[in-house]
Amino acid sequence: MLAGTANRALPPLEAAGAAKASLIGYHAESWSDLAADCPDLVELLSTHCSTGPFVDTASGEEQQGEVAGIRYRVIGDGPVLVLTPLVLAPSQWEPLLPKLAERFRVVTLAGPQLGMLALLEERAALADWRHMCAGAFDALRLKPGGHVLDIGCGSGAVAIQFRQHTAGRNPLTAMDLSPYLLGEARIAAEKAGLADAITFTEGSAETLTFPDGHFDAAYTVTVFEECNAETAFVELARVLKPGGRAAVIVRGTDLHQWWNMPLPADIRAKISLPAASVAPGGVASAALYDMAVAAGFRPLRMHTYTVASERAEGPIMEYPETYALSLLTPAEQETYRAAKAEAAAAGTLFMTRGHHCFVGELAS
Repeated sequence: MLAGTANRALPPLEAAGAAKASLIGYHAESWSDLAADCPDLVELLSTHCSTGPFVDTASGEEQQGEVAGIRYRVIGDGPVLVLTPLVLAPSQWEPLLPKLAERFRVVTLAGPQLGMLALLEERAALADWRHMCAGAFDALRLKPGGHVLDIGCGSGAVAIQFRQHTAGRNPLTAMDLSPYLLGEARIAAEKAGLADAITFTEGSAETLTFPDGHFDAAYTVTVFEECNAETAFVELARVLKPGGRAAVIVRGTDLHQWWNMPLPADIRAKISLPAASVAPGGVASAALYDMAVAAGFRPLRMHTYTVASERAEGPIMEYPETYALSLLTPAEQETYRAAKAEAAAAGTLFMTRGHHCFVGELAS
């Protein structure tokens, strides 16, 4: 899917002097740490990008700053190499930067408008998404002062919503596997005036670094798809106090997505299910409910929730659309685009994604 996106974007970039380099045999999951996995990437980039029309004459002095909400850092000297954020890779480009700076004038970009952060931020702003999360928070029935854990906080958007929803009544610890995302989450919390209200810490859902019975409640949103969910449930139960509550939300790859556009039935059938982008041990289906019960949680609330997006050009629609188009023939793709344009012109365009939601209580 990512290769298809890159290939569609490449022609206009090639006209401007861009070059394509392919990593043969490398399979990238959303959490894949490309720079750490592929140290030979420096040579690959040097081979394809060592010459070009964009040559910087700077002295090599490091620079950093922010323009229109996009932060940048510039190091090294030579042909300019611009690096945008990798999807959810924990180390991003950091392992390669010293070597790349020996050959290029490297510009690294970051901020909530780029990469996966753009999707997480757009998602967090959706009314349906906020209602879904608020319902999960309410179902936890928190008492004032109860300590809560956010497992896999990502950009920090849900943690910020939690603090605002609970009006600061509950201490919150937000953890994530990615130092990159934690850094962005801290910046977002600071801008929201919550820098001292959320404790951010690095950690994995599969090996929580907290004592047994440490938290009164916990929640996790679209994280158990990306890890070994059974192991994560065991850890979740371990760090909760007896009678503690947990809310777990995952994407539903077994739930049909809806494209509100006038599509023929055969095309709609082809794209009705989202991509099954789930880690080998992850859960993104109704199996969530049985898995939670097996981990010792008494069900309090179980349901599906549909989240709709009306933004035609945003990543919430573009990501699943890229996958959907890959399933269609060229003629069907043209039919799809015509139907999308018709719906957009009528003001009725939207798409939906389904989620599985579980709230349970740990046996006392």
